[in-house]
Amino acid sequence: MLKIAVCEDDQNQRQDLVKMLERNLNKEQYDISEFSSGEELLLSIKKFDMYFLDIQMNGLTGIEVAKKIRSINEISVIIFITGFKGYVFEAFDVRAFHYILKPVQEEKFKEILRSALTQFEKNDKFIITKIMGNLNKIFIKDILYIESEQRKLKVHTTYNVIEYYYKISNMEHELQGCDFFRCHKSYIVNLKYVQSFDSGSITLRNCEKIYLSKYKSADFSRKFMYYLKNEEQ
Repeated sequence: MLKIAVCEDDQNQRQDLVKMLERNLNKEQYDISEFSSGEELLLSIKKFDMYFLDIQMNGLTGIEVAKKIRSINEISVIIFITGFKGYVFEAFDVRAFHYILKPVQEEKFKEILRSALTQFEKNDKFIITKIMGNLNKIFIKDILYIESEQRKLKVHTTYNVIEYYYKISNMEHELQGCDFFRCHKSYIVNLKYVQSFDSGSITLRNCEKIYLSKYKSADFSRKFMYYLKNEEQ
């Protein structure tokens, strides 16, 4: 069951958001919790998969709450509700999935909700590797980057490095549509784990650095910004 938190200090607006969620979700598959402040949300013992956060609240702001969420939860989906466009860059800092302007239009809300739900479908995707005659499953959400070395691939995951014989071009094809980018002839990176980049390298959230080809730099910058904005490629 997907757990959703709605944090909005205006009771009427909070109830409107909850009603929109209820109209557009199967109640048997989702659990929705309401919070009237960021402090109340952070005191909850529940871990949520998706957060709808008002940015301007009394006490902690939605941005401050999102930073605290990110410190303990890297993969939850955060969607901001705001009356001002000026917060967009702060939203990027906490890797927000999207932001919705007030007054919330239900059609726009439904569009962003549908798009957000696909993120959880992606978490179930996996690749199959064949090592010493054995088939192994690697979940795509766990892959940091993939490195090609001679005829072998090294799949760097959040828990270990898996090596096997395979072509990086074939792997690139398998990962199409999964927020990966071929940043160098020998590297494919998962955009989810990118912390920063410059003209020659990409720094991941675990502080590892991988090569970024100068010929791919402009395309990578565009793809990464699209990823942050959740625009269709």
